[in-house]
Amino acid sequence: MHHRFLSSLVACVFLAAVAALRAQTPAPAATAASKVKGGAEIIFVAKVSGTVTATVNGTTTPLAINDKVPQSAKINTSADSSVILAFSNGATTQLGANTEMVIEEYLQDPFTAQVVMSTMTNEPSISETKLKLNHGELIGKVAHLNHDQGSTFVVDTPVGAAGIRGTTFRIVFTPNGNGQAFFQLSTVEGNVAFAQPGADVNAPVVTGTGTAAVGVPQGQQISIDVDVTVNAQGQTVVKILNPVAASTTTNISTAVAAQVNQTVADIAVATQQTIITPAPAGGGTTTVTTGTGASTTTTTTTTTTTTTATGTDTTKTSTVTAQNFTATVVQPLPNLTPGDGKSP
Repeated sequence: MHHRFLSSLVACVFLAAVAALRAQTPAPAATAASKVKGGAEIIFVAKVSGTVTATVNGTTTPLAINDKVPQSAKINTSADSSVILAFSNGATTQLGANTEMVIEEYLQDPFTAQVVMSTMTNEPSISETKLKLNHGELIGKVAHLNHDQGSTFVVDTPVGAAGIRGTTFRIVFTPNGNGQAFFQLSTVEGNVAFAQPGADVNAPVVTGTGTAAVGVPQGQQISIDVDVTVNAQGQTVVKILNPVAASTTTNISTAVAAQVNQTVADIAVATQQTIITPAPAGGGTTTVTTGTGASTTTTTTTTTTTTTATGTDTTKTSTVTAQNFTATVVQPLPNLTPGDGKSP
């Protein structure tokens, strides 16, 4: 009897302790949903030199000035070639020779006023940009982002990701063909946060250790050497030979600063007469007027809602038609529980 009483007492104490521990353990934080709904985003070619192509839905076409570039497009430049891309949020990028970049995501909320590229210092509405530099050189000049409202601008590379808030910067990732590659991130104006990711089965594998994020302030740069191999599954394996830490930033060289400043000057010339007139609310025609003429992009947007026992799934499908392509972008919107009173 006494033994059974002690066993019951111990069990009660154990269950009470477990309950108390659960009560003190915070629930996992929910993944923050994107604040950007999109609908006003537009990217166009401000300048092109040499041979530059865009691959969309498996079809590769040469790019020319004023062409529009959709989400998911893969941009390739040949030797002695370059291209300047202008974004409706005020960002501009130049891709150097032998570069490959994918526009993984670009969304921008509608805005009402005309955008004059030559005088814009702040983006006209919140936006999300994610570019993936597979190899080559990218020089960017990004207008001040509404970061406190949810805007983001990220350039991902096989070595790590750079987070931009409103900055002039240069990123280089150049494999040498002998199993090694060189990476460098230079901040000419503003501040860039650089993060080295962990291994991901759906992306190039990165090994080695380093700090989670390193600030690269104005006038500084980081340089990283890596080994590059391909495993049996065909994945690119990048091994960082000199993991970067906050103390490893160095001064930008005079040559790099001069190159970036010259590129910024070229961007200013290429976009000095560019005006973006937003489409009417609910979809329509966005007009981009440049020094070489005007072109239009028509966007038709539909929203599909499906209600199930677990909630409401909403997707927005946008069909974008321009002079050089037609693309369909399907954007999943946050799951909504029935009766929560919110709309995407």
